[in-house]
Formats: sequence, structure tokens, C-alpha cells
Amino acid sequence: MGLNQSKDERLRDVCLILTEQQAAHLDTGDIRAKTGADVALGHHASPGSGRRLVIVWGYQKQIEAAAGLIDQQTSAQVQTQLFWLQWVEAAFPDLHSRAYFLPPVYFNRVPMSRQSIAGEDVLVVHSAPGQAGQSSGPATTSSTTGKSCLPQPPRVQDSDTRDDAAMQRLLFCLQKMTEQKGEVLVEMSNLKFGQYLGEPCYAAAAAQLPLPANLPSARPRNWKHGDFDVLLIHRHYGLVICEVKAFGDNIQALNMSQQDINNNIRQKLRDAVSQLDKAEAMLSHLVSDIAPGLRITKTIAFPNLTASQVQQAISGDTQLTQNLCQCLGGTDAADIAGLCLYSEELSDPKTPWDVNEGTLKKLGEWWTRRVTVSGPDSHMTSHVYKTLVAR
Repeated sequence: MGLNQSKDERLRDVCLILTEQQAAHLDTGDIRAKTGADVALGHHASPGSGRRLVIVWGYQKQIEAAAGLIDQQTSAQVQTQLFWLQWVEAAFPDLHSRAYFLPPVYFNRVPMSRQSIAGEDVLVVHSAPGQAGQSSGPATTSSTTGKSCLPQPPRVQDSDTRDDAAMQRLLFCLQKMTEQKGEVLVEMSNLKFGQYLGEPCYAAAAAQLPLPANLPSARPRNWKHGDFDVLLIHRHYGLVICEVKAFGDNIQALNMSQQDINNNIRQKLRDAVSQLDKAEAMLSHLVSDIAPGLRITKTIAFPNLTASQVQQAISGDTQLTQNLCQCLGGTDAADIAGLCLYSEELSDPKTPWDVNEGTLKKLGEWWTRRVTVSGPDSHMTSHVYKTLVAR
């Protein structure tokens, strides 16, 4: 370089000091691509300070542009995360001493319309015609005046109402059990992957975080889309995901043979294994910047089947048994019955809200076998718990 060159043409470097939280979310690749400056995380500013050096080198204009982008990234990140934490503290004042279910009351997912009956406005579910489980397209009204037919609210399959009933029954029982045992957790149901940090107002802060859309490419592409039937964030035991299968309440009505019943149960189990593996991979990815290695417990709930029905269906199917053991963490077929949740451990489907002492005892025994058996997870500190709920 010649001595008469301007300061903009001389390569130089500067050091910036960031907090650990800011440095953890710094997207150095994005800064390099947008500014041309080289950016690298250095050592701690001083032992125990909780601050990191960020080294930026390049031409003067590149460094200035990089510093501006670093400020944008870190300020949006820190301000938003502080807002989330403050919101959690205000919304859940007893976060560290009780269980919260979101939403507090389970909402059916089936489409309904408002109609007037006997002078009162009521919400009416649109049931599907034909056999249970038969689907139908959107209905239209006939026209006698030559005008085009008007689309009606979408019909709902009988399977949708069965799914809602099974889910509601399970949540009644879980909520009652957590109250009795004094469990500290936050529960969410029917949470789609895409809903995680999906609000446009959080785009700037979320851009630097693990998101469903940037699930590592080593995973199948369709694993970026899915949902958690039931997700528990437990203060001591980490994360619990439960896949709920409603099959079984209409077996007699459909006059199914035992072979058909077994085939259906086996297929539901295969589906559950696939869905749980996908949910576990997504959950591990989403919490990787908060608590990598956090325990994830997987289970399957069959609110309308007994343990003996499921055990009978899988007996003799070696491959399915191996897949279930690998997914749920069992060692042989006998373990599977104790790792899943069945109708005999839940309330009566006719009165799902009435969770008696006998049901609570059985449910508590399942909870011990499946969730608490390994003891508290050391990764789940008070700060990690609050941060996970805030996310």
C-alpha cells in the first residue's frame, strides 16, 4: 500500500465488546456477506466478565457498515428477548411454583357456524354425512333463482370430533394430576411448528435464532412441517412430547374384525413413531441455542384403547416392536405397555372432567414410569426454564 492512500483504502481492524448473550446470536456470515468485512469472535474480554471480544477487519467503510449491522442484530435480539422474559414474569407470576395450561380451556378445532335456535344464538358443528371418518368437500346451497351457489362453512369429519374429545379428556386428566402432585410445568397443545416465533413483529429478533425453516439439511425436508399434539415444558424434567391417537371409540359401530383392529392399531403406532421422531428433531433444533442436550421424553396416548389391546396388536411384529422401543426408550415389548398411556389410566369418556382418585393413582404411576424415573435434568435451570417458556 502506498503512503498517500486515503484512510478508506487502508486495511485495519477494530475490537468490539459484546455480552455473551449478544455474541451467541451474532450472525457473522450475514455480516460478511452484506459488508465485505471479516468478523470473528475472540476470547473473553476478561476472566469471569461474561463479555466477548468481536474482531472486525477490513476497509474503513466496511468496518463502519459491519459495526452498524452488529448493533442492529444485537439490539433487536436483546431488546426482544428482554421483552419476552418480562412478559412471562407478568403473565405467569407463579411460573416456578405451579402448572399452567395454554390455553386454560381446550378449544375444539372443528368449524362451527352461528345459528339462531329458539331465539338464542348458538354455535353449531358441521358434521359430515355418511360413515364415521368419511370426508366431504365444502357444501353449497342450491339456487332456484339462477344465481350462483353460495359456499357453506366446511364440513367436518367425524374423526375431527373424536380427536378433540380424546385430547380434551387427556388434558382434563393431566391438569388434575399436576394440581394434585404440585408439578411445575407449562403445557401447550396442537402447536404447529410454523407458529414458533412466527409473528412478523419478531422477524428481526428471530432471524438469528434456530427456526423450523432452518432445520439442519441432514433431516428430511418434510420434517420442517408438523405439530406437537401435547408439549410439556417441565421445570425439573425437561421436555415431554405426547402423540395422541383417538382410534378405538367406534370399533363396535363400524363392526370391525379383530384383524382390522390390529392392523389399524399397528398403523397408528407407526405413524406415532414417525411423528414423535420428527417432533424430537425439531424440538432439539429449536432449543439448541438455549440448552443443547436438554432431555426430551416421548410418549403416546391412546385414550380409547386398553394396554392389552395395543399389546395384542404388536405381538409378533418384531420390526414395529423394535421401532417403538427405540423411539420410547424401552428394551423389549413388555416395556411398551408401561411407556404409553391408555384408557384405563384416564377418566370415563362420558364424564371426562370427573377425574377420581383411582384414575389419579394410575395416572401418577404412569407419570413416574415415563417422566420422573430418571430424576431431574441438570440442564433445566431456573433461567433455562423461564427462557424456554418465553420463547
